[in-house]
Amino acid sequence: MNTARAIFKSNELLQHLDSSGLDRIAKMASRRSYCGSATIYSHGDPADAVYGVIAGQVQISSRSSALDEVLLGSCGSGRVFGMISVIDGLPRCVTARAAPKAEVFVICRDNFLQLLAHDSLLALSLLNVFCQHERIATRMITDEYALRSVPARLAHRVLELAGRYGNGQDSADQAVEITQAELARYVFVSRQVVNQYLGEWQSRGWVSTSRCRVTVTDRKALAAVATHCGHA
Repeated sequence: MNTARAIFKSNELLQHLDSSGLDRIAKMASRRSYCGSATIYSHGDPADAVYGVIAGQVQISSRSSALDEVLLGSCGSGRVFGMISVIDGLPRCVTARAAPKAEVFVICRDNFLQLLAHDSLLALSLLNVFCQHERIATRMITDEYALRSVPARLAHRVLELAGRYGNGQDSADQAVEITQAELARYVFVSRQVVNQYLGEWQSRGWVSTSRCRVTVTDRKALAAVATHCGHA
């Protein structure tokens, strides 16, 4: 119980709750573990629960009109996901997968809706989370369409991911655990194109790559590519 309450207290949606509220949530929530990039739910599935990340990462993806998978973002510890379909009752519009493993808490839809109906602060927190996600989505769409050159989009995405999930701003090298195929889906190009640019950047000393990792070794050089839409 104490572990669950500590997790909920740090969660972006539930952090305002008092002690009794945290106890109610802890009794309603169950914990699940996923590994091996297991699917948590798929596009078209019924919306039966809200999820929150305890540990690890969860990737959120969708399919383009050409049926290509597009990565929309990642959720780390403290983030909630799966709320949109739970609120409107429609099937899932995205797919959520462990990346490559994640531990989550789960609150079933009926319990979650009851909580919203009886707790106005929780409803306000939900609106705040929706607003944050809308801002992130708007910025991502704007960035992808404003930065029309492929190397600029790729440099921008590598820097963003390294900054959010890497070793931190104070580290000389910033590494992000990601495959080139996953990067390609973020930037809407083929894996071969990503491989080409990362290879060129590695030869210049801007990044170093391994099977499932990209490490930024010259942030200033990549920032110049991302900002000025230049070609590596």
